[in-house]
Amino acid sequence: MTDNKENGDAPNNEKANLKPTKESSVTSQTSSISKENVPSISKILITDDGKDESNKVLNYAVSLSKYSGAELLILRILEDIERMEDVSVQGSTEDNMSNKDMKREVKGEIIDEMEKKIKRCKEAGCENKISYKFKVGDAIEEIVKEVREGDYDLIVLRSSHIDSWMKSLFSDARKIISNINIPVLILQ
Repeated sequence: MTDNKENGDAPNNEKANLKPTKESSVTSQTSSISKENVPSISKILITDDGKDESNKVLNYAVSLSKYSGAELLILRILEDIERMEDVSVQGSTEDNMSNKDMKREVKGEIIDEMEKKIKRCKEAGCENKISYKFKVGDAIEEIVKEVREGDYDLIVLRSSHIDSWMKSLFSDARKIISNINIPVLILQ
């Protein structure tokens, strides 16, 4: 058996005396790891395109919600209004209600599908608030707008498999990330 000192290694019971180089920001006070610098997550935005692959995004979001206690908002962007063809919206007020308290009822297959998804999230153990929102328009623009208008701590996106550097340069996820200022979790 050889002594660690002979090999130039520090003994097991001594800590290595590593010092960061001048280029390193490891010693920066703002990046130090401490209880005060650990971010809290209270609201997570999840993108959903209605495909089965989006369920993976929801699974991760449910897990994060269970850990952090964060509320979830599932956002589905409909780039084609024709997908809303079976949706009906009905509003009414009672005699003593203001317009602000208007009762609204929304029905349709796409709504039922989303509510089933939320039910499955609850069955998977998510005890926190889960809500959903539908928007019509360009997906990238609407996601960026929602992030800017909402008070989110994290966004969870699904990205298709990127085949080449060129595709990744122009990917939707990259376009979203470059226009928001919150952390992003991208799942493939």
